[in-house]
Parts: sequence; C-alpha cells; structure tokens
Amino acid sequence: MTSTASQLERSLRKLQISESDSQKTSTAVQWVPSKYYSSGASQCVLVRPPRAACGNRQLFGFPLIKSELWDMGTFAFKKIWPDRTLPDDHFFIVMNSLTLLRAYLGLRVCTMAFGKVDEGLDNIPSECVSLGEVLLLILWRDTEPEASCPTLSQVHFVEAKLKRSPRWWVEVPHL
Repeated sequence: MTSTASQLERSLRKLQISESDSQKTSTAVQWVPSKYYSSGASQCVLVRPPRAACGNRQLFGFPLIKSELWDMGTFAFKKIWPDRTLPDDHFFIVMNSLTLLRAYLGLRVCTMAFGKVDEGLDNIPSECVSLGEVLLLILWRDTEPEASCPTLSQVHFVEAKLKRSPRWWVEVPHL
C-alpha cells in the first residue's frame, strides 16, 4: 500500500470514530453563572450541548400536549387580566396561548417545535409523540444569545405546571 493510501485509510478510520462519538448528544440540563449579567444578582444560564451530528439545532424545552399549552395560556390570561373575562371562543386561547405564556413569564423565547425521539422518553405522555417526533414547548435554542436564556424560576414554573422536566432535544425541521 502506498503511503498516500495508508494515510487516507488512517484519516478515514479517525473520521468514522469521531462520527460515531458525536452522535451521542447530551440531553442533560446544566446551569452555570452568567459571565454577562451586569446587576448584583446572580444569573444562571444553560450550558449549550454540543452540536447534533446531523447539524440540526438543539432545542431546550418540554414535551407538550396542546391542551396543556391551552391550560397554561388560560392561566396566564387570568393572571395578566384578572378583571377581564376570557373570550368564550376556543380559537382565542388556541391562537394566543404562546403569547400569553411568554408575556406572563417574561420569556424571550416561547414557541413550539418538533424534536427527534430518542432513548429518553420516560415521563413523556404518548400524546406528545408521533411518527418519531416529539411536540415540544421551546424556551431556548442553542443558536440564541445568552441574554434570551430563560431563568431558573421561569423553567421551574413550567416544570411544575407540566409535572415533567425539560431537556435538550435535536430539532426536526419541518419545511
């Protein structure tokens, strides 16, 4: 074997090893003190996981059933406007739940997306999972600036309402 061919073979072996290692993406949630928070109070931010092997974004959020989002939207409406009556129209809460939740909690990111199903499906209602995807309530993305990271109290509020923990998910883009 020529030296060029053997170098190429060694490089290919290294590439295959690194690809298989990189497919193990971390779903663990870690918080660290922020370097950029200017006030005297300490602010923690999420540690971003390594980029997914497929190149898709990592999403921080909760598995979600749409009715749970609507319940949180109704709760937020009543907290924001305690003297107003919630419109009888179900369409109102369906269309505005994310906005109401974002406003009530002061979140910078609050949206829905789909994540890739993996081995960590314990404590996830089956209604959240469909065709290898999980419906998610997203509070942050690995591409967002640190300033838009949710606070611990914002995350704990949603965690208490949904009775399940958040984690990192690999995004499944829908075109």
